Amino acid sequence: MTVGYVRLSRDDDKRNYVSIQNQKLIIEQFASRQGIKIDCWYEDDGFSGYSLQRPGFSKLMNDMETVVDTVIAKDLSRIGRHNAKVLLLLDELKERGKRLLLVDDEYDTWKDSDDLIGIKTWYNERYVKDASKKIKNVLKAKQIEGTLMIGVPFGYERKEQSKAEIQVVEKEAVVIRHIFDLYLQGAGYRRIAGILNEKEIDTPSMMIRERALANGKLLNRKVVLEWSERMVSDILKNDFYIGNYRLHKRTRSNIHGVDHRVPEEEQFLFPNHHKAIISVNQFELVQEIMEKRIRNRYRSQRKEISLFGGCLYCKDCGNRLTVIHGKQNSYACNTYQSKGKQYCEYSHRINENDLVEDLMEYIKMLKNNLESVLLGLEQKGVDKIKQRKNSQGKELREEIAEHKRQLKMLVRQRVKECSICPEREELIKEAFLSLQEELIGKIKLKERKLREIEGWGAEYKGSKGTETLEEILERMIENKSLARKDIEIFVEKILVDKNGFPEIILRHEWNWLN
Repeated sequence: MTVGYVRLSRDDDKRNYVSIQNQKLIIEQFASRQGIKIDCWYEDDGFSGYSLQRPGFSKLMNDMETVVDTVIAKDLSRIGRHNAKVLLLLDELKERGKRLLLVDDEYDTWKDSDDLIGIKTWYNERYVKDASKKIKNVLKAKQIEGTLMIGVPFGYERKEQSKAEIQVVEKEAVVIRHIFDLYLQGAGYRRIAGILNEKEIDTPSMMIRERALANGKLLNRKVVLEWSERMVSDILKNDFYIGNYRLHKRTRSNIHGVDHRVPEEEQFLFPNHHKAIISVNQFELVQEIMEKRIRNRYRSQRKEISLFGGCLYCKDCGNRLTVIHGKQNSYACNTYQSKGKQYCEYSHRINENDLVEDLMEYIKMLKNNLESVLLGLEQKGVDKIKQRKNSQGKELREEIAEHKRQLKMLVRQRVKECSICPEREELIKEAFLSLQEELIGKIKLKERKLREIEGWGAEYKGSKGTETLEEILERMIENKSLARKDIEIFVEKILVDKNGFPEIILRHEWNWLN
């Protein structure tokens, strides 16, 4: 049986674009001149020739095991654009006695009439790789400039009038703030997902679908009906919610390869790019608490979130104290409770209300001498920031100067080589252009980092909408109560001795208050 094969890809040169129908017409005319009848057609519309794993082509290869004897295609690039794979395929067809006819290339596997077939396969592969490289360069240039438009996460949408502008969807932002608040109150991923499901709050995909329908659009994406731990975790870890626009997060080493995560220091970060939903202080606190919970293996899945859960530890055995719910919550050593006296002799029991009173007294003591300590700390902080600015700024300036020097040398070298070989001027320019673009990209990236460093310390005393240390302490003393969030801000852990007396250990950044 004789068949025709046609393929069209987005890789193809638009100037030399030949549609599926035109390819079929060329093949039919060729077959007619040769007195051959085309029994059926195999086609791949919209598939790159770099991979041989294409639906139509795979079916053709399977059928060549049984019913297909001869294949006619317009040219070799329709069969594939991967040099090694295509050459191996041609050898395989010859060994199996199958015939491949290429109209434009005047090639016949039975005659093996073209000595240049290796060069043609190399050229076809070179074409698709060059196209891929050009696309990558364009995308990278847009990423460096921050002009590449990517999809925005739940809580945001692009403006209809100006797609480059990103705006907050307030209905969704309320849910995001609620998730961050629940986490700071002590809830874990699973508990937060459970609370959202109990309150029948729509999932991100449900809200996005509802928004699309309101705008007269239909979405093909899958709609998930219940909140999951992964959804909550992704929201809590996403710095898009503090106004960061992060590009070049993933890359791949070859065409149709696997994407790899790019290290954060190599990503392109644009702070204050859009309106934030979460404050920087709150986001950073959540990230620190995440790390602390991982270290301490803290899990909070109970419906009632305890005020000091995950903060209290037995001073003797080092295990956590677990909450005992009642009219007045109390805490006791988990080892004593679960294994008995032979493993930990005392219960180390402490009443929650007593612990709140002890902590409030401790906070009042810290507040008494806070003003003088803060003045010293503030100056230390400013000095530290200046030192970092000078050190990192100097390093970046030196790197920028070196890249600029390399760029000048590159231009001189290009001019020199063009003068020596004027007949190869276009080829030389093309070779130097990619190197030049790479250096310019590095210069722009490091200049942007330098601008960020030079802005350090501008908001050292606390940004708008966030509380300073002094304001937090004053609020806690005035309210005569503690919230879970306040404990997370100040307390690293509390050690309870056998008599139920607490030893409060502050987070490392507040140790100077002792």
